[in-house]
Amino acid sequence: MTDARTLNSLETQGSEKTYSVGKIILNIAIVTLFAGTVITLSFIKGKVSAPKNTVYVFIMGFIWLYHTARAVIKKDEYHPDIAVLIYSLFLIWDINFRILGNGNPVLSPPMENVFEVFLKDSQFIAEGIGHSLMILVIGFSIALITGNILGMIVGWVKRLNNDFTPIAKVLSPIPPMVYTPYLIALMPTFTSASIAVIGIGMFWPIFLGMINRVGSINSRLIDSAKAMNVSTPTMLFKVILPYSIPSIVGSLKIQISTIFMILIMAEMIGATSGLGFFIKKYSDYADYARVLAGIFVVGAVITILNVLLDIAEKKLIKWKAV
Repeated sequence: MTDARTLNSLETQGSEKTYSVGKIILNIAIVTLFAGTVITLSFIKGKVSAPKNTVYVFIMGFIWLYHTARAVIKKDEYHPDIAVLIYSLFLIWDINFRILGNGNPVLSPPMENVFEVFLKDSQFIAEGIGHSLMILVIGFSIALITGNILGMIVGWVKRLNNDFTPIAKVLSPIPPMVYTPYLIALMPTFTSASIAVIGIGMFWPIFLGMINRVGSINSRLIDSAKAMNVSTPTMLFKVILPYSIPSIVGSLKIQISTIFMILIMAEMIGATSGLGFFIKKYSDYADYARVLAGIFVVGAVITILNVLLDIAEKKLIKWKAV
């Protein structure tokens, strides 16, 4: 009986392994089919000129390599849906606008031309990314520190909570861009105005979020700390703040997109550098290949920042609030 069970178990494991290998091969084949089709089409001459496709082919190949690696590593957990969607969008765009010549070639440039911008304007784009990230880090750091500390104090002191929460609820819905023209006129440089826009725009949601976290802390945790007769600073910075850190870091992934949106819109108004300036400058000249390239860069930067936040959350936070 034992031998029969062992044999059945081995057969089951063998069939599962065969299924897993078969699924990996199928997923890789699907991704390869779409990637190969996209790359092959880029060499076909269309009605709209696309002089170079080097960068385009490289990026399509990189996407294929990334998803192939994920298919091998993730095995049964991997699904090629995202890769198929990405390649399908590029296929539709390439066939419709470049090969068949439908639409306005100025408004719908070939993706080969869009991706070539990454090579031709690499220094300009890199400088724009650096400038935008500098403003983002400074402005958001100010909002993060002041918003959480003040929110923690206001949330803990009932009188302050009653006084300031209604004011915050009135001011927080005001779009940050409303402040931009005034801050540009008020501040000595556009960089300082952009930092102020991000700081003001992100302060209120961070401030209100911290007040709500303080109010939702498990009463047993507070009672235990009070029983030890801890001081108010100790309660705030040794009990409440550590309890709140996981949710603070978790909210960053949601806030990062909002921050970047505020930054890009601010840079479009009066900046002389940055990703928003890059997009606005070339939209004024109707150079939509560069405009689309700028949009892709913004999306890539936001994605990378979210990935880094995920890694930081897993590495730095070894506990979760109970």
